[in-house]
Amino acid sequence: MSDYNVAQVILRQLAAWEIKNIYGFIGDDVFYLFDAIAKQNQISLYQVRHEEAAALMASVEGKISGKPGVCIADGGPGFMHLLNGLADAYIDRVPVLAITGQVSRKDIGTNAKQYLNQQVIMSAISGYSDIITDPEATIKVMDIAYHTALSNNTVAHISVPMDIFSMPCDLNTVPLAPYLTNSPMSGPEVINEAAEKIGKSQKPVILVGEGGRNSGELVSELAVRCGAGIITTLAGTGTISRSHPLLIGGLGHAGSPAAFQLLTEADLCIIIGANWWPIQYVPENIPTIEINNKPANIGSSSPYAFGLVGDSRAILSSIIAGLEKKENHEWRRRIQEAIQLWFRQLEKEAEAPSIPIHPVAVVRALEQVLSGDACICLDTGDNTVWFGRAFRPENHRILISGKWRTMGFGLPAALAAKINFPGRQVIALVGDGGFTMTMADFLTAVKYGLPIVVIILNNQSLAMEKNKMEAGGLHPEVTSLLNPDFALYAKSCGGEGFSVTKTEDLVNIFQQSLNQKKPVIIDVHVSGRPVPGTKFPAGS
Repeated sequence: MSDYNVAQVILRQLAAWEIKNIYGFIGDDVFYLFDAIAKQNQISLYQVRHEEAAALMASVEGKISGKPGVCIADGGPGFMHLLNGLADAYIDRVPVLAITGQVSRKDIGTNAKQYLNQQVIMSAISGYSDIITDPEATIKVMDIAYHTALSNNTVAHISVPMDIFSMPCDLNTVPLAPYLTNSPMSGPEVINEAAEKIGKSQKPVILVGEGGRNSGELVSELAVRCGAGIITTLAGTGTISRSHPLLIGGLGHAGSPAAFQLLTEADLCIIIGANWWPIQYVPENIPTIEINNKPANIGSSSPYAFGLVGDSRAILSSIIAGLEKKENHEWRRRIQEAIQLWFRQLEKEAEAPSIPIHPVAVVRALEQVLSGDACICLDTGDNTVWFGRAFRPENHRILISGKWRTMGFGLPAALAAKINFPGRQVIALVGDGGFTMTMADFLTAVKYGLPIVVIILNNQSLAMEKNKMEAGGLHPEVTSLLNPDFALYAKSCGGEGFSVTKTEDLVNIFQQSLNQKKPVIIDVHVSGRPVPGTKFPAGS
């Protein structure tokens, strides 16, 4: 008789892959899996209040670490609740491993309670989804799932019938396979050709995304050497410090008008680890050189003229070594002129008296109190756009629901960020609509002693939708929100809560909150004014 059952072997295999955290919620189908978790001490379980939060937390861990985040849930409704968070990981190309319970084998394919074909549903948002139907297949199925998630940056999913979990299993675990993270690399002749193209450019710009985060100092050096302005995606914010003289700002609606203007004047765009190319904010025919560690990513979002595959640090080091420094005074002057014009516009917005508080004033106050390596988790909505326009980063880490753009992302993201970055300040900047979608999991922060700070931009509406509908001549009645007292809610959960109605109180309250040893909610009453440049219909 084996000393282990399938549930225990699953946990042993995850530990062998150096998985440290699991996010999940219990149900009948996964009793034995949660029992196995309780009987081991290598992996920490974070019990959430809704399975969507578990999947979003796993997605965020994947975004932070580049390794699969793991979430587990019951079958039936528990499985369905995971889907939105798994879609976030799938669309943003993040490795996640989801394990869900299923009805007993005898009930598969019947009209049994809570049975549905999970593999059919997962086919749209996963790179792999299959079911373990025999204990002897446990390690093989898990290995395929893990390999797929890690090597393809995707979601892998395993269904386990409830009667399988308790069956004896004596399989050995398999070790980590280091080759899974190896990237192909463009040859020297391709890199040299790219360097020649950059050298010939007279008005270059650089667009850097999350994939270029580990190369920030090299991006900075390349910009100085060839006289290129630097634009960041929202996820790439913090790759380059605000002190850099050629940092233009963000791209798109949540970005800098200077970025759009300078792109229209540029003769080359060097894209480093970015997949954000909003067609309303980029010229049609600008030549590009794209650097990405995944061949399939090149040209997937933007038209490209030249592609380089491999680690951005290695490629940039080689390009810089073969590139002569160009003074390019006229183009540098044009870049800095556009930057200063944009900064003056932002200062006018921030200093304008406003009751309720202007959202830009919130962003400016954050800049004053945050440490240079703080992690900022953004929900989806106008809060993201105001932040992207106005925030001037240092070495901050920004976490977003990139192309999926789900509301409710900010709070679960902050939970996962604090778990993975325990020594760093972690802020969730959310709208009132997004926060109320996942607010139950503020209790998770309290339960596990995660001292995050949640800043709610409370304008009692879905402001982005309201302003777009009004701009299009539509009636926005259903965008209004009835909100609770968020500060009292925080206290009732066991955290701390503050309410802010005056701009001059922001810095002091923010500083107090960051010094707390428990989770905090700051309810900031802000104006629901439209972000300048808001378009109708939506699509930016």
